[in-house]
Amino acid sequence: MYSVTDQHIEYILGDLRSRGITIPDLRQNLLDHICILIELNLEEGQDFETYYQSILPLFYREEMAEIEQEANFLLKHRRPFLLLSRGQFLLGLFIVLVGPFVSTGVLYFLRTNRLPLEIWGGILIFAQFPLWIWIVVAFTPDRFDPLLPRGARVLIGRKPLISIL
Repeated sequence: MYSVTDQHIEYILGDLRSRGITIPDLRQNLLDHICILIELNLEEGQDFETYYQSILPLFYREEMAEIEQEANFLLKHRRPFLLLSRGQFLLGLFIVLVGPFVSTGVLYFLRTNRLPLEIWGGILIFAQFPLWIWIVVAFTPDRFDPLLPRGARVLIGRKPLISIL
């Protein structure tokens, strides 16, 4: 088990500061997580800086500053809300728009053990409009400035009801 020294802690804190982490509590929290990973996984004799640089990408996708942006976002939106990824939102939208039509047909089939063409035909016709809306929103390429870009997050709450981030 590796022992983290005061010099290592100062190095980590300085590096986090230089990478855009300015909130002191967040910096201390990240320091704790990084030190635990180092103490558990770094063997005696291994290079501290090399291992430190190798574990940093575990905490972010593109750059370290996005952790602080996410923390600021969560601090700004403390009231109850639901934060969905683009895929989760599109799945929910699909269920809300197309689900009632399909479930009507399934329930009718379960009650009567038959599904006449009038019922299935109506379901297919009336489900097409919401399905086409969903397809356009889901598959619009980024170069055409889509309503819901790839990588977007959707915030559902009281004020505003829906916000695309």
